[in-house]
Amino acid sequence: MTKIATITLLFAILMTSCVSKKKMNQVENQKTALEQELSDLRSEQQNSNDNYAELEDEVLSYKQKIANLQGDAENKIQLTDKGMLVSENTKSNVRKVFSKMPVDQRSKANTLEDSINLAVAYNIKSNLLKQMKDEDKVADEAIEITVEEPIVRITLTDKVLFKSGSYWVDKKAYNLLARIAEVINSEPNMDIRVEGHADNMKISESSYIVDNWDLSIRRAASVVRTLEDKFGVGGDRLIASGRAHYYPVADNATKEGRAKNRRTTILLLPKVDRYMDILKK
Repeated sequence: MTKIATITLLFAILMTSCVSKKKMNQVENQKTALEQELSDLRSEQQNSNDNYAELEDEVLSYKQKIANLQGDAENKIQLTDKGMLVSENTKSNVRKVFSKMPVDQRSKANTLEDSINLAVAYNIKSNLLKQMKDEDKVADEAIEITVEEPIVRITLTDKVLFKSGSYWVDKKAYNLLARIAEVINSEPNMDIRVEGHADNMKISESSYIVDNWDLSIRRAASVVRTLEDKFGVGGDRLIASGRAHYYPVADNATKEGRAKNRRTTILLLPKVDRYMDILKK
């Protein structure tokens, strides 16, 4: 073999060796990258599992507060997750509560979930009525509770909260608001929105109240101040809003309808910021 041929062969062998080593390095780099990606995915999955568990704890805590609102009801109903099996004990309690409810209320239930929510609402109302003592007869007609998991809506007509023509909370409502505040204060991850509503009657021109916007906002703010000043609910958790006469629940053409429309709604809401913080982790 000539010297040139020898050099050529050696160069070819060297090039082959270099190419193989280069490919090997590429494979090693790809392997390392895939291992890192797999590790990141596992870490992300673990974080997601932890966040989901934390969310479940938050929901469970909120449901417990709803259970507390029912007080010591003999047939207390526990809210269940949608799609999950309901225990026979829960079904039995719902049937017992339904036996005490007026027919028109029972007729609103189209599903088992509806039945559970109605039974929970009935228990909450019964417990809140106990706080009214001598005002039970008036309060029974003037308090409405609805549960749309995970939101509790407490609607109070003005005769429960205010004297005629006033926007200052009447002291007779303090026992009721104290009970609501007790539940609110036991659950820090809950926001409270208070909405004032009015009928469509125009305010007298001689009144210090400008219009229905003014009235509904003043009444909502008065309830908020009472919860904060009298019962220690943190002001940073309270939201006061007025809806004027734009969301009636009854016919404003009748005296009875207008009385129902003059109302204040207290909504107990899971704290959205809290849930968003968990999801961002």
